[in-house]
Amino acid sequence: MTEKKSEEQTEGKTGGQDDRKPGQPPGKQPDKRRYFRLPLASTVFIEIESPPPGAVGPGKIVRCHTLEVSQRGLRVVLDERVTVGAILQVGVDIPGHTDPFYLVGQVRWRMRAKDLPGAWIAGFEILEAEGSDTAQWEAALELVDAPETG
Repeated sequence: MTEKKSEEQTEGKTGGQDDRKPGQPPGKQPDKRRYFRLPLASTVFIEIESPPPGAVGPGKIVRCHTLEVSQRGLRVVLDERVTVGAILQVGVDIPGHTDPFYLVGQVRWRMRAKDLPGAWIAGFEILEAEGSDTAQWEAALELVDAPETG
């Protein structure tokens, strides 16, 4: 895969297959999401580089913020490019919770942020991992009220 293609990799491409719902306008892909997305702004810390072998402490950590969250995913905006497919340690501070949630996420896609020069938007899938706060994260999101639309 070329570098240009991977930088512009996005969710939901169908590879030419037309799987629109009846009456759905052309160009609009069906929503195949399994979990409800919440437009929740929260602070995120992502370890984008592990420490060298034998080193004590974290590697390179970047601070960013979420645009959306779900029980199994995050959409974040950050100033560093992340590698699609990378599995990274993630800490998320949700407003109203005293402790951050420590999760493991895989970068599923990334793209340049159109309105923020030098910034990237990336989608993370939250993975089950020993020692992570996945169950607590899911429970906390069930209690968050989603804003009404319409």
